[in-house]
Formats: sequence, C-alpha cells, structure tokens
Amino acid sequence: MAKSVLVTGASGFIGSHLVEEGFKRGYRLFAGIRKTSSRRYLTDSRIHFLALDYADPDRLAAQLAELHGKGIRFDFIVHNAGVTRQGRRGEFDTVNHIYTRNLVKALQASGMVPGKFLLMSSLAAVGPGDPDTMHPVTDASVPSPVDAYGRSKRAAERYLQEESNIPYLIMRPTGVYGPRETDYLAVYRNVNKGLELYSGSPANRISFVYIDDLTSMVYEALTSGHVNKTWVVSDGCNYSVEEFIQHVKQVLGKKTVRVVVPLTVVRLIAGLLELACLPFGKVPLLNRQKAEIMGRRNWQCDPSGIFMDLGYTPVYVLEKGLMETIRWNREHRRL
Repeated sequence: MAKSVLVTGASGFIGSHLVEEGFKRGYRLFAGIRKTSSRRYLTDSRIHFLALDYADPDRLAAQLAELHGKGIRFDFIVHNAGVTRQGRRGEFDTVNHIYTRNLVKALQASGMVPGKFLLMSSLAAVGPGDPDTMHPVTDASVPSPVDAYGRSKRAAERYLQEESNIPYLIMRPTGVYGPRETDYLAVYRNVNKGLELYSGSPANRISFVYIDDLTSMVYEALTSGHVNKTWVVSDGCNYSVEEFIQHVKQVLGKKTVRVVVPLTVVRLIAGLLELACLPFGKVPLLNRQKAEIMGRRNWQCDPSGIFMDLGYTPVYVLEKGLMETIRWNREHRRL
C-alpha cells in the first residue's frame, strides 16, 4: 500500500503544490483544509479531505482518534497550515504557534504520531542577517525574529525542538514564488504597467526559492535518514531588490519608470494605516513591522546545509522560475 501523507493548509499556494508533488511520488494524500477553504487547486479525485479543528484540542484529538479507529495512519505530516497576513491582533501566535501545539498534542493523545512531522516555518523565524558584515543566514544562525509573524513561527519551532518529543523536521524557506502565489504579484503587475517601485533601498539583499524546488526538498527530507533537523531553504542565490525587478522586467519585456519611496515615508504611511484600523482591532497589510522588514538590508541565506544533507541541487534559478510564474499568470489573466 502507498504511504500516506497529511498536508495541512492544503488549499493554499504551497499546500496545493505539496499535494500535487505527493501524487507524482506515489503517495496517498490527505488534505487538511477548513470547511470554508477553496478547493480550486485541489480537484484530484484521489484527495482525501479532512476538516480538522485546530482551535479545539479535545475535538481535534477525537477527530484523529476516529481516523485511527478506521485504520488510517499518516506516515508523514507536512504541517503547512498557518497565516502570513495578520487580520486581527494576536492571530499570528494563535494560528501559527498555538494551533501547532494543539495538533501535536492531539496526535500524541490519539496514537497518531507520524514517522516524521515536518513544520513549514519561515526564514522570518530566524530574522535577517547582519547588516554590517552582510553574512547570510545559515542553519546555525541564532534566531532573532523582528516581527510578529517571525516570532510566532519561532515559537512553534521551539515547541517542536524543546517540548514535543515528536520526530520533527523544520524548513525555513525564504521568499517562495511560482504559479498561484500572490505576494509578488503586485511587483509583476507594477512592472507590467511600466512602474519600477521600490519601498526602501533597491540595494537591500533578498533570496528566493521556486515552489517546485521547495516541494521536492520536502519529500526528499521526509524519505531521508534525517530527523530532528532544522534547515534554511533557498535556491542558493542571493539578489538585490533591484536585480530581482530587473529580472522581472526582462521576462515581461517592459520598460519602466523608476520610483523609490524612502523608508521614512513607508513607515509614516504604515503608522497612519495602523491608527485607522485600531478601532476595529485589525492590522493593515502595510503596518510598522512590515515596514521595518522592508528596511532590513540583509535577507540573504545560505542553504548549503540542506543541499548537502539531501544531495539536492535546485532546478530553478530566478530567471527560469520567473518565466514559468509569469507565463502562468498571463494564461490565467492575472497579468
């Protein structure tokens, strides 16, 4: 019988690609989604859908115990569920940290501990690299997250590493891009309209990983001999923000007008937006912590650890990945 994998957060960008990659590798796929989640990218009839209640530990344990009683076990779990944009204050910690705790405890209570539990964390859990030396973040870097999202991811990591007693793997991917992704879509659209917009310095250093390389590394890690390991993940290259946008321009074949918005202006706008949202208990997409992240000079990382451990070489460099991403966006009329 094929080995089974539970992918939580399966309806999103990364999750839906994880499901597809699992089928390519011959796994039986369980997709953990909310009842209200879109199934737009989960149309394969072989998918087994699970609406797990991460907010209620007792109900979650009962749901898993019921599956156990039916003879269902998970060889691997990829815990990808989480939020990257905080709608209400405290949501990051609740969803990214507390729900991870609830899931692990429910797995233990129900006898459903998998062979490996892989947490999809983020480079934000470590924080940026040194702005003076410009040394990249590595697996050995001491975590010092600079925003609420990064702190919530780091809290989930620490629980797995220090308290959970479960066989875990942690991946800290940098900026993930590819078909279905929305975070970089505004950049593509701006360039497509002839606008080369920078929020802060164009010289700031960043890194990326294409979705197919990330999902491949996930499954390679699950079947490897490694356990209780934490890796930073990228394509192995680092770029300035300006270099990134130049690649986008080249792929789109566009000429642009260059506009640089000083970080002080970005911070001012972010502060005003936060004040406007305060009476509603919500957090705007552009907030002061987001502005601080934009101002950090060094988001480079060195993924040589995971490449060595898995014997993996990325297939996609930035230009190749952008060509696939922009082609998909054009075909789906998002550009």
